[in-house]
Amino acid sequence: VGLVVGLPIVAYGLRGVLVDADDTHPVDLARWIVGSALVTDLLVIPAAAAVGWLLRRLMPAAAWPAVRGGLVTAGLLCLVAWPFVRRYGRDPTNPSLLPRDYGAGLVRAVVVVWLVTGLIAAARVVASRRYPR
Repeated sequence: VGLVVGLPIVAYGLRGVLVDADDTHPVDLARWIVGSALVTDLLVIPAAAAVGWLLRRLMPAAAWPAVRGGLVTAGLLCLVAWPFVRRYGRDPTNPSLLPRDYGAGLVRAVVVVWLVTGLIAAARVVASRRYPR
């Protein structure tokens, strides 16, 4: 089903890249796609697996679901905020584009995520010790 639905979409996208080659720069686009796949496969996934493996062994089993949720949430926040923090698309002639300090906002959001994660993890550990199975 995914192939039947996805293949026409991919073909349409490739057609657009090739038809509008002056605007899309197919060689640069291909280099970016391959490079991002390599960075993900060779750096991001092994690093995430190593952090998960290490944390799983260092913390109580009851805290692990909360910490895993905190890791996923913080990671997604960083991924979504990255273009804003880097200020991609900023135009000095239009001050209403990217008007905030997105780096500080990201730090505040991640701190809140980890405070909530810590509270939930601590509550789960206390509850698992108070009511063992």
